[in-house]
Amino acid sequence: MMTATLDFDHKEEDALNPSLVDRVRFAGLGTRIEIFREGRYRAFVQDLECVWRWEIHRDDEFVQEGCSLSESSSREAVGHVISFYRRSDLRQADKDDARN
Repeated sequence: MMTATLDFDHKEEDALNPSLVDRVRFAGLGTRIEIFREGRYRAFVQDLECVWRWEIHRDDEFVQEGCSLSESSSREAVGHVISFYRRSDLRQADKDDARN
């Protein structure tokens, strides 16, 4: 089993960024903890007691959220989603290079 390590070197945030989905109801339930920051992407987890809520931001814009049963499975899910977005970014960059 993979063990998860919280990275407390990153800033913790109590308020959620506004988006098309109403996230205000989550704001008082727990502190969001940044678990990933690299390049264009950031990811946060939040313990809601019954599930772990995660969300991903690209260029400081909300792009996706989900829930997992544990903090470690949240990290795994975030890793899969960010991997998908990165592959998509690379394909787009290759297309852009081919046009130039």
